[in-house]
Amino acid sequence: MNFRVALLQIAPFGNDQNRNLAKGLECCRAAKAAGADLAIFPELWNIGFTQCPIDAAGKQSWTDSAIDRQSDFFQTFVALAQELGMSIAVTYLETHQPKPRNTVSIVKDTGEVVLNYSKVFICKFGEDELLKPEPNLAEIGCDVNCSPGASFDVCTLTGAEGELRVGAMICADREFPEAGTQLMLNGAELIVVPNACTWDGVRAAGLKTRAFENFVGVAMANYPGPGAGNSQAYTCVAWKHGAPQDTLIASAADREQILIANFDVDAIRAFRKEEAWRIDYRRKAARFSKSF
Repeated sequence: MNFRVALLQIAPFGNDQNRNLAKGLECCRAAKAAGADLAIFPELWNIGFTQCPIDAAGKQSWTDSAIDRQSDFFQTFVALAQELGMSIAVTYLETHQPKPRNTVSIVKDTGEVVLNYSKVFICKFGEDELLKPEPNLAEIGCDVNCSPGASFDVCTLTGAEGELRVGAMICADREFPEAGTQLMLNGAELIVVPNACTWDGVRAAGLKTRAFENFVGVAMANYPGPGAGNSQAYTCVAWKHGAPQDTLIASAADREQILIANFDVDAIRAFRKEEAWRIDYRRKAARFSKSF
């Protein structure tokens, strides 16, 4: 069984949600034409990853740009998923109290919303910087004005060749092994990672490790641009018949593109079965940690 994922490495129009919506719809149609079973947007697509201003009026305007799942923006993707018969991972600033959330929702090919995940490990660094008379915006985390999520749920998606279990992380979540571990324990076979940051070898190594250590496929969609881009996908299958193999299955450059990653789900499942002893260790470790 194969499952094809489209990583939408596309540039937004700032916080112009109407233009972002139109471009998103166009790119989803292109992904379907390329044979994708699932399309993934980069982080906070509805606002184009526009960061929150520090002045009161700007902060209020940014907060007001949050949407819920009843909004026209979101419901248009629900209708499109059903029309195309393709699942879509939609990212957005979600209305929430006391602060909005950084969220991805996966809409199944039937139009059913089967997963809602909000970033748990939010980038709160720089809170002290905000207390200074002239704070340096470069020192302030992108999520400092967001509320964190609280769970790592998993859903079932249907592709052209069958079903698989899918979970999600958002950007900095991938730098914490606990996120991938919990998704693995909850049954994920594929983890999607909407992203918005510069990219380098260390981050790539971390993503590769999350796939291998959790026996899953990982698909990361980033925004394009110098020092960024590099949307990529990894399998956990590090060797076949005793011979090592490269786990990188798709990688973009820094320009705009729709990258198609083909996951051999049968190979992932076979590798998990071969490595069942390691999975058992991970489960025991999780139970041990909860006893403290």
